[in-house]
Amino acid sequence: MGERTELWIGVTTKSGEASWVAKNTKNYLTVLRENGATPVVLSPDQPATFPDGTTLVPDEQGRLPAAVLERLDGLILSGGGDVHPRYFGQELSGAETDRIDLRRDELELELARQALARDLPLFAICRGCQVLNVAAGGAMIQHFNGHRSPKEQTAFHDVVITAGSRFYQITGVARLAVNTFHHQGLDLASMAPPFMPVALADPDAWLVEAYESTHHRWVLGVQWHPERLFELAEEHRRLWESFLAACAAQTPSTRWRK
Repeated sequence: MGERTELWIGVTTKSGEASWVAKNTKNYLTVLRENGATPVVLSPDQPATFPDGTTLVPDEQGRLPAAVLERLDGLILSGGGDVHPRYFGQELSGAETDRIDLRRDELELELARQALARDLPLFAICRGCQVLNVAAGGAMIQHFNGHRSPKEQTAFHDVVITAGSRFYQITGVARLAVNTFHHQGLDLASMAPPFMPVALADPDAWLVEAYESTHHRWVLGVQWHPERLFELAEEHRRLWESFLAACAAQTPSTRWRK
């Protein structure tokens, strides 16, 4: 037995095909590699392949075996399409059917539940923020206007951060400019019981833009895309540094491999 020194971080995505990953998941992989971590792509249609050559295959529903999380130091639920409202007890009412992928829903909801149960550091981004909230027993608003960037350029708005929250301690600021690409999201009534809101949209103060867990070592959901560091302020980099520090602080025995 020998201790593995590098961090292995799972990153979910709609497809594990190389062309899809290169187009849609590259920013997540880049920021992890730039911070010395090794990403492991988790998808419903391709085996999860670890740096030591181990592969784990998803089932017909798109779910990966629980052993995946036993081999990871942290999990990122990434951005993407819409979550089917059946998972939070609603009929279709604004969710875009052409952006729903049930196999991805099954993959990520199961991974999210298991990661919470294991107290694995978890960073949930945009769609991932919504998935994690649903996995923990919450819901979401299926559609609203004003927060999806036009195709030709990225739109931005501010969020107001809750003083005293872990999010505030990480970023060190009371207000932060974020990018915005979503048409679904959370309000206070949608929040799952384990989570507390830590950033609200400005001017849409009803919209929860970030939440954190009150029951776990490091669980954060954000509605924007902090992996797009090339267009964001330095405070967003601190979120990645904090997440990876939590991943590195795992119980040493969990990072021993053959």
